[in-house]
Amino acid sequence: MEPAQRIVPEYDPNELDAVIGELFPVIREERPRRGDDFLLDPAALVGSTRHYCAEYLRWLGLDEEVLPPERVLIHAGLPEPGRLERRTPQGQEGLKGQQGQQGQQGQQGRFSLYIDNGLYHSLAAVKAVLAHEFTHLYLVRRGHQTLRDAGTAATGPAPVVSRLSDAEEIRTEVASVLLGFGRLVLNGVCDYARPYAGTGITGQLGYLPVPGFVHVYRRVNELAGVRPAAAAHGLTDFAQQAHTQPYN
Repeated sequence: MEPAQRIVPEYDPNELDAVIGELFPVIREERPRRGDDFLLDPAALVGSTRHYCAEYLRWLGLDEEVLPPERVLIHAGLPEPGRLERRTPQGQEGLKGQQGQQGQQGQQGRFSLYIDNGLYHSLAAVKAVLAHEFTHLYLVRRGHQTLRDAGTAATGPAPVVSRLSDAEEIRTEVASVLLGFGRLVLNGVCDYARPYAGTGITGQLGYLPVPGFVHVYRRVNELAGVRPAAAAHGLTDFAQQAHTQPYN
């Protein structure tokens, strides 16, 4: 796996706590899961990537028609590990979307998910990237985030479109943990970084450094009433080691 070279800044824990404080009551009202059942167990994800996706949709309470299996695509050499895109069918760009199952509007576009095949050196990384992209999907469907439609004239298997701001991506990372994907996220970012530990090379997955993910994971679990033993259950050895380190 090639290490990502993007430099990820450190974030003050107070900044991350502010984002958690903003999003926690919103997501808790929509998904009132608490206690040890708050966290999706990595052992529940078996089979192929498309099976993973079906489980993510079930966990989020979304119908499979929102992102059917045939629109989950794996390609080589993509510019990002994963990207959720929405395209509005030609001729319907100016139409208002019909109300969906959550009563939201503006969802007339078709969603597709593109994954870079380089991630498959680590299934934990695949699951973490899927958690991030499905969080985008949840936030868009719930009206908490706006996803620009991909250009209809772009070429290639997964055209590059303007991504969200770093601040919005950080909110998405936090929201993914608030939605119960914390074990998957922490396992993935730690497994991606593991081959480069001690080499001076940064193997970075996501928009936070590993200690930042650890801080969010701990804080969200406290708010959700997850017992420490349950929070540690299902973590890989490397993630458990990171979980014990303070965020300086």
